[in-house]
Amino acid sequence: MSSRPSRFTALVGDAEHQVAVEGLGDGRWRVCIDGRDHVVDSRETSPGSFSLLIEHAAAEVSVTSRGEEFQVVVGGRTHRLRLLDERAMRRRERSASADGGREVRAAMPGKVVAVLVEKGTAVERGQGILVLEAMKMENEIQAPRSGTVTDIRVQPGQAVEAGELLAQID
Repeated sequence: MSSRPSRFTALVGDAEHQVAVEGLGDGRWRVCIDGRDHVVDSRETSPGSFSLLIEHAAAEVSVTSRGEEFQVVVGGRTHRLRLLDERAMRRRERSASADGGREVRAAMPGKVVAVLVEKGTAVERGQGILVLEAMKMENEIQAPRSGTVTDIRVQPGQAVEAGELLAQID
């Protein structure tokens, strides 16, 4: 049951790591980090907690997320990272040099749980603007830039599709 690998860039502090994840079926995954392959056997033990077997080494892992930001606890140590898919990396690269308005779009299908700002609100880059539930996890969608919210296109309870326009910040 091999599938095309999903590719991500993991930002850990100032370091950038290339990650590819391929489902092998039955809770097994091939994870390639910076060119090094690992086979991972994963079982969810409770919501957000996983038991992993990585090449004969066992680990209990807890994962929480806010948008693209993840907090991973392994062996009592907390690791914080941003995980960007290929589209998010292209958006990040464009936004580094872009001026003008910024569209906030859904990265995946889900349901709007809460809208944290209203039209006309001044926001800072990284400030939460809405909460989207996707794959049984609540993700805070953050402002990609500082500015003023000029449009909110969604309301709590609304289902959204991947790529759907959620808000505009100018």
